[in-house]
Amino acid sequence: MRTDALVYFLLKSLPHAFFVLIGRPADDAKNYRFQSVELKELSFRLDGVFMPLSADISYIVEAQFHLDHQFYPRLFAEVFVYLKQYGNAPWQAVVIYPSRKVESKNISGYEALFEAGLVQRIYLDELPDGLKLGNGIALFKLLIEPEQAAIRSAKTLLEQAPEQVDFIQQILFYKFSNLTREEILKMLSIEEAFEAELKKTRAYQEILQEGKLEGIKQGIKEGIKEGIKEGIKEGIKEGIKEGELQGKLAAVPILRRLGLSDEQIAAELSIPISAVKSISR
Repeated sequence: MRTDALVYFLLKSLPHAFFVLIGRPADDAKNYRFQSVELKELSFRLDGVFMPLSADISYIVEAQFHLDHQFYPRLFAEVFVYLKQYGNAPWQAVVIYPSRKVESKNISGYEALFEAGLVQRIYLDELPDGLKLGNGIALFKLLIEPEQAAIRSAKTLLEQAPEQVDFIQQILFYKFSNLTREEILKMLSIEEAFEAELKKTRAYQEILQEGKLEGIKQGIKEGIKEGIKEGIKEGIKEGIKEGELQGKLAAVPILRRLGLSDEQIAAELSIPISAVKSISR
């Protein structure tokens, strides 16, 4: 996943963080919907627009993580096509940069737009400590952290906001593309949490009573070592026949917590999607 795609993922999932970034109250997010907008002319597409539900400013958001001298000419061309097709309403372009180093200086012909305050630029490396501004901002800061600092920051954020685990994992999978999912989870000490959560499930307790726990535990651990990508199906050993399905279903709630969709879980465990959906959330 590209960095700009990660930014749009965060904006869509955590719209309140965007409004904190631009200096507005986080609660203003409830008055907007975030969507991509297809422009019919010149094959343009605006990937991120916060469109007001009532009379207010439209925010056209762009994430720019590499130097592109044609960025501003292209951005304003898209903005004016958008205004033509969707109405000439108040607007502001918001550009999210990792730092000033990747911002193009080519604004010739567009100076008046900057002077009028129609462009707001956000440099992630200049934001204060993300945790002071809220967990959502901390996730944006995590995008640009050096690798070792990112691990420390991710652990701290995970302790303070465990509900953000899916976002934290997604960012680290991007930053550490050379590592397996299991290695990243181990860095975050999530592997231990996985087993702790597994022990709480009803299916686990039932299997324990049947005397089949050890084989299934070993199967799941082997599956994790092979990587979620390879699938827990590789980890379920021969001889665990009667308890195999129960063992796989016991892993469903945990895999959901780790960010997998029901379809991905069904594929990785080699079980019907209906079986996955039978496990309540």
